[in-house]
Amino acid sequence: MKAGEGMLKNREHCIRLGALKVRYRQAWERKASSCELAALISDIEKLERDQLSDRKGNATPPAKELYL
Repeated sequence: MKAGEGMLKNREHCIRLGALKVRYRQAWERKASSCELAALISDIEKLERDQLSDRKGNATPPAKELYL
């Protein structure tokens, strides 16, 4: 991996994670189906796990946030 690629990947993950959380909040506010909300939560959790695996040597999990 070239210098800076890790930072770029982390930044992209953060942007995707933020966008998913916004989509979840919007879906919650419009009273979306439980299936749609569950799918969004699954996507959010997968990105959070991916971020953790990218941070080699850092065993501290991310703080759990309310998605509301």
